[in-house]
Amino acid sequence: MNETRPDGGWTSPGPMSGTDTLFWRLNGNPLTRPHVTWLWLLESPPEWEDFVRACDGATRRLPRLRHRVAETPLRTGTPSWTPDTGFRLSRHVHRMRLPAPGGLRELLDLVEWRASAAFDPLHPPWEITLVEGYERDRAAAVLTWHHSVGDAVTIVAAVRRLMTGGAPAETAGPAAAPPRDPSAPHSGPGRRAAVSRLVGDAAEEARTALRAGVRALTAPGATGAGARIAGGAVAQLLQPMSSSPLLARRSPALHYGLLTVSLPGLKAAGKAAGVSVTSAYVSAILGAFHRYHDHHGFVRDTVPVLVPVSLREPHETGAGNLVAAVVIPGPVGDLPARARMVRVHDAVAEARSLVARGACTVLAGLGALVPRPLYERLAPLLLRRIDVVVTSVPGLPATARAAGSPVVNAVPWAPRGGAAANISMASHGDLCGIGTNLDPAAITDPGLFHRFLEDSFEETLGHG
Repeated sequence: MNETRPDGGWTSPGPMSGTDTLFWRLNGNPLTRPHVTWLWLLESPPEWEDFVRACDGATRRLPRLRHRVAETPLRTGTPSWTPDTGFRLSRHVHRMRLPAPGGLRELLDLVEWRASAAFDPLHPPWEITLVEGYERDRAAAVLTWHHSVGDAVTIVAAVRRLMTGGAPAETAGPAAAPPRDPSAPHSGPGRRAAVSRLVGDAAEEARTALRAGVRALTAPGATGAGARIAGGAVAQLLQPMSSSPLLARRSPALHYGLLTVSLPGLKAAGKAAGVSVTSAYVSAILGAFHRYHDHHGFVRDTVPVLVPVSLREPHETGAGNLVAAVVIPGPVGDLPARARMVRVHDAVAEARSLVARGACTVLAGLGALVPRPLYERLAPLLLRRIDVVVTSVPGLPATARAAGSPVVNAVPWAPRGGAAANISMASHGDLCGIGTNLDPAAITDPGLFHRFLEDSFEETLGHG
């Protein structure tokens, strides 16, 4: 994870953290491509010039949006963020109009299309599209970024500053002469010496990261504790769990859906069961998977569920990823809503107790040493054992505006990472926008699943 820097990581070039590197290297396989998408439904179309001006201002206040990734020579160790000397806003800011009839399905089809497009590695990995013609006189904005730029918490924190007129990020001063891009080809008589230096630098990067990991796990007085903590974190993620045969198939295809529920209602349901709103949310999703299995004649007690957890302190809102993950046996048996919420709450609390920020940092740094081709082969094998990923992130205040147009709802979609589904939630005022990213090879009837999801949330909220 990232060390906290005075500029929050938004304004300075520099090396990626281990976690950012692992997300970056997932990019090579379409099955695990880590793109995050945010949809803002707007009350009315903003003026195009105002929209472009707002985006340009965002890249100047958050210059990480003008940085590209410079890979290491041997594709091992941590890459670096470096200024994109050929940055053009028009590569990243687009305008489109929905085809008739301009309804929700047409909008979701467009969001799927943008989310599945690979980013050009020679330029900053993000884009935003203003979509006009939604429900005739409304509009939407679709923001997509590569997970290596930052987790949802840090992106939302930045967007809050930009949309609500809060404290801005530090404004960048006059552009300095850009450093030499370490991934750029060399030419001339010094080429062989330059390549030799790059290889030496890569080897030194690997040795430095390995020494840091060994020191963290073998420091005097902390040897046993460090090893136990790191071992517990690894064991928690790799614990043996049986995946569901019903959800066994995998593909890179996307099927996006959208659901809106009441935030006060979800809070009341959690409170009535003595659990958090997140536990109530996860429980409602698992209730839908219970219904889906039951409909197809499958009896399951649990499915492997991955739940990302933020490792940030309240003051940490900078770029990059400060996130870990826990794996729980998600209860999908025939349970009352209250019992399912309690079981989810207990399972997440137990798993969360095994996650330590220091251990996660060391393990991510060591993982970044795995050569990229090997990592691209191993990661899908490790990740596909997960059936469901459930994500919950902070949302926007009800007063948020995009280029002057009020935001009426905000919905996130997170990458599946090889799972059968990733279901993500964010709040907007008193609404919870829920985005479903389903693998149609695993969930072959998305329409039926969405009906079950609506039924399960209705049951859960009724408990409150």
